Amino acid sequence: MLCRIGQIVWIGILWGQSPDPLKVLNTMLDRIGALQRLRYELKKYERVKGKVLLEHMYFKLQRNPFSVYGYQYSPRKGVEVLFPAEKGSSRILVNPNSFPYVSLTLDPFGDLVLEGQHQTIFAVGYDQIRSLLLAAREKYRAQLMQLVKYEGTLLWDGNRCYKIALYAPNYRIVSYTVAPNENLFTIAEKLKVGWYKILELNNLSSPKASLKVGQTLKVPSDYGKVIRLLIDEQRYIPLMVEVEDELGLYERYEYYKVEVDPNFSEMDFSRDNPEYDF
Repeated sequence: MLCRIGQIVWIGILWGQSPDPLKVLNTMLDRIGALQRLRYELKKYERVKGKVLLEHMYFKLQRNPFSVYGYQYSPRKGVEVLFPAEKGSSRILVNPNSFPYVSLTLDPFGDLVLEGQHQTIFAVGYDQIRSLLLAAREKYRAQLMQLVKYEGTLLWDGNRCYKIALYAPNYRIVSYTVAPNENLFTIAEKLKVGWYKILELNNLSSPKASLKVGQTLKVPSDYGKVIRLLIDEQRYIPLMVEVEDELGLYERYEYYKVEVDPNFSEMDFSRDNPEYDF
């Protein structure tokens, strides 16, 4: 049975045909772990200061060496990003397409790059969600059969997808004591939670806020209360990732026109590419 809801088509599944959601999740984790290159459009919805902000981007990504080119369609058409800014660099090149009307070489963890953002450039693609889900799988190994749910099948961007949800059974806000040489990013990586969520919970003004050894921070126990995914039935890649926290929608990433392992040349990740405007 088919039921159209906006641009999404819900497909009714006959009794007895439901897939094993844990098998679907594990197959996806294996599949995206093997990907080397991606090209896609992304619509990302992130809650920032109580408002859900939308960005529409185009990305090229290769994992080795890690390289990213991005172009923004909205809210500011023409913004471009390139990482690394040049071979061997740890900085990001940004064409702001606004004042000062020159491309800037910036710290990828700095305020200018991360203002109004949940993620750094290193979260582009699927590696971060894979890392988070692998950590959750290990943390809740004994309970996974009860926590991973199959919630139906959808048509998304022309692809038939499984809808899978992972529920954190005891999601809550807890206390964390800062250890030597830690910052928001190292703590987030250690706990497998979002650095922006820590910033938000503690009313910090900057992602590079100075933390003191012994300082107590509020942190989430898990990345989210619920993580929902739409997983392409044929390619076993996620085409939508949605995270809810204690306040509701925290973030949602929608992938369109995804090309797996396309051919790239060095020019795809060079500021000298004549198609770019750096």
